Order: sequence, then structure tokens, then C-alpha cells
Amino acid sequence: MTLSPIPAVAVRGVTHRYAGADGRTLLALDGVDLEVGAGEFVSVVGPSGCGKSTLLRLVAGLLPSQGGEVSVLGGTPGEAQRAHALGLVAQEPGLLPWRDVEANVRLPLDVVRAGDPERVRALLDQVGIAEFARYRPATLSGGMRQRVALARALVHRPRLLLMDEPFGALDELSREAMRLELLWIWEHERIAVLFVTHAVAEAVLLSDRVVVMSGRPGRVRAVIDVPLPRPRSEAQESTPAFAATAAAVRAALRSGDAGAA
Repeated sequence: MTLSPIPAVAVRGVTHRYAGADGRTLLALDGVDLEVGAGEFVSVVGPSGCGKSTLLRLVAGLLPSQGGEVSVLGGTPGEAQRAHALGLVAQEPGLLPWRDVEANVRLPLDVVRAGDPERVRALLDQVGIAEFARYRPATLSGGMRQRVALARALVHRPRLLLMDEPFGALDELSREAMRLELLWIWEHERIAVLFVTHAVAEAVLLSDRVVVMSGRPGRVRAVIDVPLPRPRSEAQESTPAFAATAAAVRAALRSGDAGAA
């Protein structure tokens, strides 16, 4: 697969403030620079409240840019949205309770009136929920609902997948299974991924690079390359390279005002 020379995400000097009820403002992000190459998997880690989710929402076009520049797939986040080039998976799956699994996965295609039943069925198979296609979300476990959310985010073949702590609410066994599913899908789809997580080991296992953010206001403290070969597996977590990379991420988190995640 030939990858585009245009970065999937290019964030330059981004600053963002939230308005408080008392008229004061809260500086959430301060001069953040970040880049995700085409087909690259980049994770963002940092302490709670450091602006990781704010950064993701700016890239997704869910928050207006206040300062600096946010480029997505060579244009604005809004242009990427209108081109249906983004997929988003949040910690809460956000499934429609009145639609069954297959209908939830098909939702983005229904919005653009571009049905692709083979794509829907293939993704249901890939994430291991094909046999639950006619079930409603309320009957599924948390891990299964998140599999549906992942399939829905991918069904329209986005060029960029944004994931905001998507496995944070899952039990450890479900979380491990979802990591492996995501690795397999990424190896086959090779779309760019920007992944927010609190888990250092998860970030190292999944990513090409790990971006470490400081405590609020969020700034990029370090960008750490992950030298593990692909395809990845959990067996690599016992290797010296994995241990050294995870130690480097944790050291960056502990340095200065970054805190511990």
C-alpha cells in the first residue's frame, strides 16, 4: 500500500481554553505540536486533566480551534468530517438502543446513503460479533458493545481513526482481547490512528510512537519511538525492547510537572 506524504494529523502551536462560570478561563492546552503520518499509529498518554481528550476533540472537529493550527488529511477537521474521512471511538460506545448490532454498524452508511452490506458483514466477522448481528445493545456485554462501536467507526473506510480511551471501562480480559482485535484490524486496514490512553503498556504495544503530555496546561513533554517489529503480539511485552520503551514513557510522565498516569 502506498501511503500519502500528507500527514493524517498536523497540530501546530495549539492552545485551548475553557470558560468558567465565574468568568475566568481554564488553560487546557498550551502550544501543543503533534503529527500523525499516513498509516501511522500514535498514542497520547498523560495524567488526568492534561487535555488529551480536548486535543482529540479538536482534531475531530468537535471543538473550535482557538489558537494555532489543526490540519487533518491536508485540510480542516470540518472538511475531513464532511468527506466522511474520520472514524471516532469513545470510551462510551454511544450505540442506538433501538437498532440491532448490524443496524448500528451500518449507521454511517445510512447517513450517507451508501449501503455496503458486504463491508458490514466483514467487519462483524473481524471483531467477532457476527453471531450477535440481530441483538440489541442492551443484551451485550461492555466488551461486545465496544466491538460494535469499533466496527461502526470503520465501516465507511475512514482514513483516520480517533480513539479516546476506548477500552478504559473494560475488564482486563476484554481489554486484552480488544487490543489484539485492534492490532489485527490496523495491520489490514493501515489507516492512521490517534489513540488516547492512560495505560503505558497499551500505548507501547499498539503504537509506532507515544506522545507524552505534561500536567495541565497540557504540553508535549516527549515523543518516544517504539522500536518493536510488526506485526505485534502480547508476547513482545516480555522483551527487553518493550520494557525499555515502557520505562522511557514512564520516566517522561514522572519528569517535571507531568505527574504519574
